[in-house]
Amino acid sequence: MNILRRLTLVCAVTLAVAACSDDKNNPNYTGMGPDGAGLPANGGTDTVGGNSADSGIQETPRGNFDPNNVDNSTLASDTIYFDFDKATINAEERSKLDAVSEWFKGNPGHALFLAGHADKRGTPEYNRALGERRALSVREYLVGLGLPAAQLYTNSYGSDRPAVDGDTEEAYAKNRRVEIGVVVEK
Repeated sequence: MNILRRLTLVCAVTLAVAACSDDKNNPNYTGMGPDGAGLPANGGTDTVGGNSADSGIQETPRGNFDPNNVDNSTLASDTIYFDFDKATINAEERSKLDAVSEWFKGNPGHALFLAGHADKRGTPEYNRALGERRALSVREYLVGLGLPAAQLYTNSYGSDRPAVDGDTEEAYAKNRRVEIGVVVEK
């Protein structure tokens, strides 16, 4: 085996081991904004964890609003849940999104905030990316139902904001979600 192939193999193995490491006691929140939630300090249009070239995920609007000024109670029963390590919307969850679409069409002038979450298994970086893929999956589904993409804002909190504490499969299942909030004008 020539030296270039060996070097390539060593690099690939090193990257694979690094990607699989579980360093929950030393999370790296660099570039995650002032609150560690993935929002840029200026509320701009950055994607979670950097730009879309870094994450490989299509850039989506963030909006010029404070995510703390979101009404999470109106559509709380329409939280979308996901299988472990998946961002695919299950058939049983799609009826919730159909209801959200009908609510949105009946309440013009609003915008929705799609907050992606993950359970605590995995690194913080991986969980933020997974939460973002989940939020984007919900966004794409809603756009497919006719909602305007410009009024659907996404963010990922990864595993930083669990709905349920605990180390059981039931707790993990409740934390793998996208919460849908209504943006409140201030």
